[in-house]
Amino acid sequence: MNEIVGTIYFVLANDFNEDWASEAEADTYFLFNTLMVEMRDIFVPDLDDADTGIQGRISNMMTLLSLHDPEVRCHLDDCGIDASFYSIRWLTTLLSREFLLPDTIRLWDSMFASTHKDNFLRYVCVTMVMITRDELLKSDFSTCLRLLQSYPPTNVDQLLEASRALWIYESQVTLACHKGGISLQQALTAIAPPPAIIMAYGLKGGITPDRSERMRQAGEKSLAAAKGAAKEASNTVATAGKSFFGNARGLWGEWRSGGDKKKDYKRR
Repeated sequence: MNEIVGTIYFVLANDFNEDWASEAEADTYFLFNTLMVEMRDIFVPDLDDADTGIQGRISNMMTLLSLHDPEVRCHLDDCGIDASFYSIRWLTTLLSREFLLPDTIRLWDSMFASTHKDNFLRYVCVTMVMITRDELLKSDFSTCLRLLQSYPPTNVDQLLEASRALWIYESQVTLACHKGGISLQQALTAIAPPPAIIMAYGLKGGITPDRSERMRQAGEKSLAAAKGAAKEASNTVATAGKSFFGNARGLWGEWRSGGDKKKDYKRR
């Protein structure tokens, strides 16, 4: 809890309004107490398995990870990495121990502005795991655990954008399936994923093979068109150059011919 109190106090004590900054200790106590009331269920053992309890939140987090990146979830399970080894600290300290202070403040700005802080935190935590997926997939138990318990430096703005994009895309796909009456595969093919997405529904970047193939073909067509245009431009320049130099040679020849005639005239 020290990390939470410290972060709150730092922000309040550095307020540009000196009168407000002088009341930082009292305001920190009030805000910390309010926050703990909201987070109370995490610390109540009898509520561990409830959705708002610590085990319930971890379970919801891993369900989300299984949905969008089952490969990493299975790898962590195979390595013997239980989610509680790292996620308890993530959830109980609101990620204040995973980032530098400025990054924590930036993350909290978005979290406290969210209408559903628990859901916000869940998507951010899952995105954090997916950001490190390449390192996790090639690591063993000790390396995976060290990576998740000592999270590497990362761009928090990109992290927030990726988690937000994942939530938006999942909402769009879910709505299309429930309201539109189409299958998940049809929804994934029809709805373009935001570019910030890392993994979605087990697909890298959320891009289905069909969409990936269409993108590849479109890219090849664009490249071929660009090469054709470049070749045509090169031929045009070459033709213009030949015409220019041809005219230049003709003028040079005429000038020389005129000079030879003048020399013959002088000799006479």
